[in-house]
Amino acid sequence: MTRNNKTLLAAAIVVILAIAYVKTRETPVEDKLSRMIQFSVDAANAKNQQAVSLCESEINAILSQQFPEVTRQGLLAAQDIASYGSCCKIIYSLARDKIKSSNTTAEYVDARMHSSMAQPLKKLSGDLETAIGRFDLSLKENTVGLARELAQMNPHNAGKTITLPSEAKSGGDINKALNNLGLGGLTIGISIPLDIWAVLSSKIVKAITAKVAAAATRLFARPVVAAVALPAIAAADGPLPIGDIIAVIGGLWTAYDIYSTQKQFELEMKTSVENMMPDVQRDIQKQVQEHIHSILKEQQRLQDEIRQHSIREYAK
Repeated sequence: MTRNNKTLLAAAIVVILAIAYVKTRETPVEDKLSRMIQFSVDAANAKNQQAVSLCESEINAILSQQFPEVTRQGLLAAQDIASYGSCCKIIYSLARDKIKSSNTTAEYVDARMHSSMAQPLKKLSGDLETAIGRFDLSLKENTVGLARELAQMNPHNAGKTITLPSEAKSGGDINKALNNLGLGGLTIGISIPLDIWAVLSSKIVKAITAKVAAAATRLFARPVVAAVALPAIAAADGPLPIGDIIAVIGGLWTAYDIYSTQKQFELEMKTSVENMMPDVQRDIQKQVQEHIHSILKEQQRLQDEIRQHSIREYAK
């Protein structure tokens, strides 16, 4: 090999090494954007998880603080439903239901339980719904914030100021906010709201009502069978006044008989309430947490669609 050829070969090697060195030191624009996108997505995921932890902590605190009062009111409701006058009413209603094939006993117990427990359940329901609403809004704000960050990274938007839509902070329409960021094709799915009041009513009031009806049917079986044959009950077009009911049942069953069974009935009701409340609290906690995670899942789906959309836009 001639000296000139050697010189040219050495120069070529130097150039190749220099190019290779430069390539190892520089990152392509696409890679930089990809890293920036992933950084924003990871940050959004971290905010999502932080919101979940905060909401779960708030839910647990609400349940821990308010369930003792719910239990106390449940015990008072059990005591009220087992009062002397109420027991007479239940005996009368059970007999009337047999004659008329109606359901007045359950209706009576349900109405009385709701009346006794309405206040603590209303407060518990409202506080849980407020906590879930705050969580939902925080995730929506996070989603719109991610969309704004990714829009600012778009090379086609270089030098363009992209503001955060007002809907993201006002609890407004997230779809409108995304549309204002140029993401009109992406929408948040319609989530099924959790009716906290219905959950509490079903798991507490309805559950206690069922226990009351079952215990009453068993404990008051003898006077009910006798009461079915009473002309006053068979002929009544509607519910009798409580005084008339007590007079009718009192003539059938002595006050002492009712009183002694009433005390057993009250004890069973209180025991049932005390035993069921810890399980009810756990069930409500689980159901609320499942709802929270369904909201999270939908927002994460939307955030991933925003990421994919951004990548496609940058490649144009």
